[in-house]
Amino acid sequence: MEKGIAFEPNVRVYDYFFLLRPILWVPVWVFLFIGYMYGARIEFFSITWLLPWKFWITLLSYTLLMSATYIINQITDRESDRINQKLFLIPYGIISVRNANIYAVVLAILSLVISFVIGKWTLLLLYIVSFLLGILYSVPPVQAKARPFLDIVFNAIGYGCIAFVVGWSVAEPVNIHSWVVCFGYFLLVSAVFINTTIPDIPGDKKAGKVTTGVFLGKRLALIFSTIMFLLSFIYAFLEMDILIIIPSILGAIFSILSLWDESEDMILTKISYRVPASLFILLVSIKFPIFLLINLLLLFVLRRYYKTRFGLNYPALFGR
Repeated sequence: MEKGIAFEPNVRVYDYFFLLRPILWVPVWVFLFIGYMYGARIEFFSITWLLPWKFWITLLSYTLLMSATYIINQITDRESDRINQKLFLIPYGIISVRNANIYAVVLAILSLVISFVIGKWTLLLLYIVSFLLGILYSVPPVQAKARPFLDIVFNAIGYGCIAFVVGWSVAEPVNIHSWVVCFGYFLLVSAVFINTTIPDIPGDKKAGKVTTGVFLGKRLALIFSTIMFLLSFIYAFLEMDILIIIPSILGAIFSILSLWDESEDMILTKISYRVPASLFILLVSIKFPIFLLINLLLLFVLRRYYKTRFGLNYPALFGR
């Protein structure tokens, strides 16, 4: 985001919607859709247009839960966000820390209540574990996002496993098989996440954060991600999971090529996580056209908001 941004500091009602970090809903949704696909035993090569009401209520409630953790993350990072001029709502006092805390608590309680109503104790437990992971990821003393390998594990479990199993639970009770199937996604998310930490190494070092990228350094991190991509490919091949096979092999190829990426912008390194993630989302969008539609609508709303509110072209097509 550009420096010297001017905007109206008074809070507007719709600011509270964008405090939820809607851009981060997409990785949550993609695994909810995939989990439901497996739980409902839907054939991959068929296009699914309609989904049951229970799925949409689950998606809404889980989105609210994750948004509560995103608000807490912004509260924790408000000082560094002010320095970096990003996520302006809390750092610049547009929304107070007190109101943000209340907002997060209300969202968390509401989502937990809904989870119990629609899924009883099993779904409630999944929501609680997911919420705790979100808190421990952002808040000291654990603050897993600033600790090597813990940052990977928390992301891979949160997105690749729990979100997947929550989607599965809509169609079928959670069982051992659901956790076995999601392991391939655990590996894929791990591989992608490792590479996302590499461009941030200089900034994280200055901030005193010891992420996996900082701890390993670029070369070892790329080797590690290549191994994880290959493991996810092998697992997907054994399970015949097409959703993982293509993104994982492309991720491995670009990770290997990135070992020789000496460009200042780390173009190949960024491609190594953008291509697998984008292809993964595209495959799910083909399977579930409604997923593509809501993402396009969300993109339009986000770009409109950031342009009119802060004068920014965000989300940028070729941004981080």
